[in-house]
Amino acid sequence: MGLITSSYRMMYLTAYKFSLESKIQWIATAKMELVASSDEILALGNDLDPENPAVKQLEARRDKLSVLEKRLDIQMQEYQNRLKMVDAELQSCQGAVDSAIQKSFSYNFS
Repeated sequence: MGLITSSYRMMYLTAYKFSLESKIQWIATAKMELVASSDEILALGNDLDPENPAVKQLEARRDKLSVLEKRLDIQMQEYQNRLKMVDAELQSCQGAVDSAIQKSFSYNFS
């Protein structure tokens, strides 16, 4: 891979890495909000009589939030795996750029 091609690839990978990091941050924020909502539901349920039908509805909502949290965990893991792959490819591209620079700008005065 040439110097210019490697440089463009690095720019693309850096942008993709930023996008993945943003998505991971968004998921982390969403998970914190889900946990807060789940805690609120638990607090509401504790104040009610366990036989009250509203308690069953609150438990169902809490269960749905739990399922959503698990889906977010799976999505976050996928993004983290992609991020590791991008980091590895970035290192590879950096090596190619360094090698191309070394070849292009080394003078041999033998």
